[in-house]
Amino acid sequence: MQFSRRQRPRGNGDESILPLTNVVFLLLIFFMLAGRLASPEAFDIQPPVSTSEAQARRDGLEIQLSAGGDIAIDGQAVDLDALEERVGEQIEANPALALRLKADGAGDATRVVAVMQALRDAGGEKLRLITIAPE
Repeated sequence: MQFSRRQRPRGNGDESILPLTNVVFLLLIFFMLAGRLASPEAFDIQPPVSTSEAQARRDGLEIQLSAGGDIAIDGQAVDLDALEERVGEQIEANPALALRLKADGAGDATRVVAVMQALRDAGGEKLRLITIAPE
């Protein structure tokens, strides 16, 4: 007695690549959205070069100071008086909050000192100045 095997028709291979393309498109969408969630820079800032090669910590509230003296908190422009008020509110909510000042290396040093004084008056005790690593 002879059994006949039923041959399965072979596909063109598109069925095996379809899940892969779905995964690739999902990853593409994920990274497009994740890239937009990063906090934008309010100004084009070139921090001064550091003599230390230690990596800066990224936690805490970032205050940006442009070369022209403009101030921003997490990408939103503020003036010096509003800076003290907004940082004070944040510190009141979280007393252990670390502050990171990203100042342009070409900016006025007296403006940097004024911003640091405003942060101190707001209650900031932990302040890090952001610099770039030496080449």
